Amino acid sequence: MKPTRPGTVSNHVHKVVLDRKTRTSSAQLQSEVLRHKEVLKKKAETSRKIQRQLAARDTTYDIALNIIDIISLERRALFRRDAHQKTPVAIAESGYLVASPVSPELAVSFRTLEYFRRLRLRKASYSVEAYAKVLCDLYGLPYRRRWRTAISDAYDVYLGILRIVDKRVMAYLGRDTPNWRVKHACPACNFKLEGEEDLGYDRICCMDGNNSLKRIAKIGDREIADLREFSESDYYLLAEYVDRFKDEVKRRESGDAEDDGDDAWTDEEDGDADEAEGDPTDFAGADDMLKQCTKNWKSAAKDETKKMWGIFDETGVFAGACRHGFVLWVIDMVRSGELAKYALALVAKALDVFEDRILWGYDIGCTFNTTIAQSSLGPEFSRRGCRCCVNAFHGYSHSHSCQTINHPSVIPGAGLDDMEGMERLFSSSNELAPVTRYASKYHRRMHIDRHMYQWDEDKYANIATMLYNNLRQAFDILAKDAPVVEEWLQANGCTLADLELWETEEKQYFATVGKVTEADAVAVEYVSRLKDYWRLQDETSATMSAFVTSIPEDYTPAGLVERTDDAQYRREASQTLKRETDMRLLREKCDSALRDVIALELQLGLNAASRWTPTTPKFIETAHFLADRDYHIALERLQRLVVQRLFELHTMNISHTAYKIRTQIAKSLQRRSKAIRAAVTAYNNAAKALKNPRPPLDWSKVTHYAFLEEFELLRDTRNDLAGKRWAETTTRPIIKKARQIKRAREEIRRCNTEVRRVHSWVLQENTELEEAVRKCRDERNPIYGALGDYATRRRRVNTRLLAIIARIHVLPGFSGHTTPGAPSASSPETEAAEVRAEEAELQGDLQDASIDESDLAAAASVLEFTTNLAGT
Repeated sequence: MKPTRPGTVSNHVHKVVLDRKTRTSSAQLQSEVLRHKEVLKKKAETSRKIQRQLAARDTTYDIALNIIDIISLERRALFRRDAHQKTPVAIAESGYLVASPVSPELAVSFRTLEYFRRLRLRKASYSVEAYAKVLCDLYGLPYRRRWRTAISDAYDVYLGILRIVDKRVMAYLGRDTPNWRVKHACPACNFKLEGEEDLGYDRICCMDGNNSLKRIAKIGDREIADLREFSESDYYLLAEYVDRFKDEVKRRESGDAEDDGDDAWTDEEDGDADEAEGDPTDFAGADDMLKQCTKNWKSAAKDETKKMWGIFDETGVFAGACRHGFVLWVIDMVRSGELAKYALALVAKALDVFEDRILWGYDIGCTFNTTIAQSSLGPEFSRRGCRCCVNAFHGYSHSHSCQTINHPSVIPGAGLDDMEGMERLFSSSNELAPVTRYASKYHRRMHIDRHMYQWDEDKYANIATMLYNNLRQAFDILAKDAPVVEEWLQANGCTLADLELWETEEKQYFATVGKVTEADAVAVEYVSRLKDYWRLQDETSATMSAFVTSIPEDYTPAGLVERTDDAQYRREASQTLKRETDMRLLREKCDSALRDVIALELQLGLNAASRWTPTTPKFIETAHFLADRDYHIALERLQRLVVQRLFELHTMNISHTAYKIRTQIAKSLQRRSKAIRAAVTAYNNAAKALKNPRPPLDWSKVTHYAFLEEFELLRDTRNDLAGKRWAETTTRPIIKKARQIKRAREEIRRCNTEVRRVHSWVLQENTELEEAVRKCRDERNPIYGALGDYATRRRRVNTRLLAIIARIHVLPGFSGHTTPGAPSASSPETEAAEVRAEEAELQGDLQDASIDESDLAAAASVLEFTTNLAGT
């Protein structure tokens, strides 16, 4: 039989028959044939109707414009327009967006703008100008500045359109209620199931401030053209809400007038910032531990805030995130540093939105606990059982006594979380700095909002991978450390209870070391004043002897005999007058010191007869204590300088740190190194003056990071650690390993719960999206296309999550549920096939031995950091 020509009815019928070999009913086959004939007939009628309309169409209103299209690279196009159509609408229907709604001369294609949006989401520092230059290169043209302006204007409109579409999609899905994003973005935190075990803390979060996303303020009398406010973000907390907490904490004047000499603290404000507002440490109080943590935190922040507020409007952002990296909220820091109101507003919002017991990680979390307790949030914060702690890395800048209480490794329920999620977020958002520094207020906030959105999208796609890696890390700790601890316990005849007891003793020791009672403080001050009095007595006696021996034999008081014209006589007389002045001054100082001594003796119940002498036992005891205090002061100064140096080294090695900032940090490091050398010398001198002299330190030791944990052990000047098992060099590593094993088991329990939450959420969301797409299609809703695209992307990500969850279920040692916590109506056969295909893709990724650019950057940063430490 002669084959039919493609496109005819017979050919379609032939295809229908071939595609449905399994159909045996002739009635069904005939029905299919008739249906295809009707479809072809309607298509033909539609085609003829369009041709007639085009033939009779009036082309008077058509418009020709220059265009920019990254795909076709065409320079000009003709756009059809009816009499009733507006020009921008007619051009948009053809896939282009005009740069100006009035008398447009240039149009940019939607796909060109979409490519730029995708590029900027993946490379935040990619500018409009760079993209315009790329397009000019593709067109073979020299750079045209008006293209940059046109793309920038059209891009703003394009993003506005996408925001409207996204809102309609979310509204159709029922995801437009207040705080929906923060309540559902992270399924591991939010999608709670029935019958879950108590994890201690329902939610683990972190918060911190960052000053990279600054924006230059208005310069001089220059007028600002773009006065818009970007208020469509659900990431930002409004300034009005934040300012509700500006009076919760007042600035506390520091009583420490100590100046390191190497780094003057000059905070020049222009008067716009409220100088009465306090920072998160202004409720530190008189607690020695908190005061030292506060001093270290403020010292580390000096170089970042120096001479900043006058030239910037927004000086950075303060943000919070959950332990899985999903952003909670963002706050602009306006003409100020890291004030307490930003952190309080973030905590207050979390208390309003969540009903959870939250563990907050914060650089200065130890002091911020007190700040919250003294604020209006204190009662609710305490009722919920919430608390703050320090971050794992930043915790090493705190005193060891603080670390024994507030470091995440010692907090039950914290698991293996390092609380450093904000550092990862800011490492990514730092790429925005070149784009936002000179942007308008509207564009800066818009760019930050889009960056946070993409960050959350990436975190959702990787949440199962994170849980997979956390479980493997916990399993590795149990496999490596548990046998070591068990072997040590058996060899030393100890139990886990003994390790817990020694850990408690360590906390108690460091909670009291260096503390001074009120009576001891008076005695210390008395000995100090007594020493000053004796020193002034000796100096007065020496000055008197020098004065008597320096009087010339022929000296005559002025006024009795006229001065001679002898120059030698005048010089000697002048020297005598100076010595007389010094003698009288020292006598007055000596009398003043004696008054201070007598006042302190009255407090101690002493009199002139019972005044202490260098041989008095109480004097000797207090003198030793005074030497210890001087030793501790020298040690604290040395510790503070070393911590500052480590932070500066870390900052200098962060990727994307600007060249000028790196240069300033390098100069600061040079000054800091000189200060550390001087502090080492002062420490060694103080160590020699102790009753039990301590061995001297050398420069090579104090510049190593591992030395930090030894600072607190150096504070023991009374040999109180003798016989303490927890202080032995062989015991301390075992205590740390046992503590790490506890946290690893907590991490396993938490990950088991979170894996099941993600599993249940994915299945439920897939079902909801299928039903929503089906319903939207049946309704012929205009949002169907956008909803379908969203559902397709989301389902593909969910398929990847299910594939990784399947790998988690077969991990050796996995003890969680392998079934979801809620029933799912999705098709098991289709879902299983998609998951198997995604598992094959995962296997291909695992076989790819290449390293991502982000991994290379991180490895280079670590290598440079360790090289600097080793070379010092």
